[in-house]
Amino acid sequence: MTKSKVRESTLTFNFDAKVYESACESPTYYKALKRTPRKEHPFWTYDDMFRQPGLVQEALETAPGIAKRMAGQIHARNPRRILFTGIGASYHLGASAAHVIWRLTGIPSYWMESSRIPGPSSGEDQEGTIVVGLSASGNTIEVVEQVRSARESGFYTLAFVNLDNTRLTDAAEDKYVAPGGFGLVWDYTTRLAFIYLLAIELGLILGRPAQSLEDVQSSLEKIPEQMRQVLETMDARYQAIGSAIQPQRAAVIPTMGNQLPTAWEMALRFEEMAHFPARGRSLVDFLHGGVGYLASDIVTVILAPDEEEYEYAVRAVHVTREVKSPCIVVADDNDERLASIADWVVRIPTTLPALKPILYVLPAQIIPYYTEVARAGGNPDAQRTDQPRYARAFDVAYPPKSH
Repeated sequence: MTKSKVRESTLTFNFDAKVYESACESPTYYKALKRTPRKEHPFWTYDDMFRQPGLVQEALETAPGIAKRMAGQIHARNPRRILFTGIGASYHLGASAAHVIWRLTGIPSYWMESSRIPGPSSGEDQEGTIVVGLSASGNTIEVVEQVRSARESGFYTLAFVNLDNTRLTDAAEDKYVAPGGFGLVWDYTTRLAFIYLLAIELGLILGRPAQSLEDVQSSLEKIPEQMRQVLETMDARYQAIGSAIQPQRAAVIPTMGNQLPTAWEMALRFEEMAHFPARGRSLVDFLHGGVGYLASDIVTVILAPDEEEYEYAVRAVHVTREVKSPCIVVADDNDERLASIADWVVRIPTTLPALKPILYVLPAQIIPYYTEVARAGGNPDAQRTDQPRYARAFDVAYPPKSH
């Protein structure tokens, strides 16, 4: 069988002066994605968000065999730890993946910046260490280089991507290609769905309690429909929240445990889509050092954590009330205490704690989207490449063949 040619680049921002001059008519981000520009809601990002339930359903239906095979190969290497690496949303996904794997399999798992993955001089023990490269495009140069270096150094390497025949799938020893191709937001949930399947299979091989894993499997099957509920039943509420917080100058997203990567992801979406500074941080850290910068023009978004950390969230909401920082709470649909004291409430269908991130990440995407839609002339797709200076800046941020 002839091997498919490796795609060396997924996104290209290397345009000429006339393209930059016309950025207000045709933002260069659309050109990089090869999409027709849109000028009003619904933007492409909105469509992509609403594709997620169907794509996650497709992943859950088509990937179990891949997950079982990959779990067997990982187990054959006597895994002592699993390292996830990526940048941007893939870095946050790696953190979420580490929580999932450790929680369901007991294998110590970590996430690292791509520049920190083991290489020839790292002194790391190759035997029993699994390195997983995460890149939606499959061509993020930092991830590709580090996975290739890890493989050459004797580590077992995997690639979790949204495009096949890329430099990352070529560099790694095995791969999972999530459905949907390269998009604006669905790469997070489609790959996370597979990570749940992989963790279940690994847990079964390792003899973890079967009933617990069966409960996760059963709850996972309900996730696509619950995702539809999260997106469709509260769309008007998301729009109202976005309009209300649009005048704010910054956002802070406190939470704990496996929800912390979701907070980082929401911060990234606020920065990419709504173009104002945002930060996800631990509730404990927030309460011990973050109160002083809160103000009436800084919005606080609290993602309800597990029961063990719930009281920290209650204290944080009371703090926002004292300093009059507008507060949004994202909580389970049976929540009473947090919901009763927040300014706005987004309710999420109840599921197992391990599965919460795949549902909570949806309001983490759509609230920043509507915040930008509420801005006069706002465009959550473009990442400001509708302005010539930002369009030119993407040439610096994304050099040719870097993504």
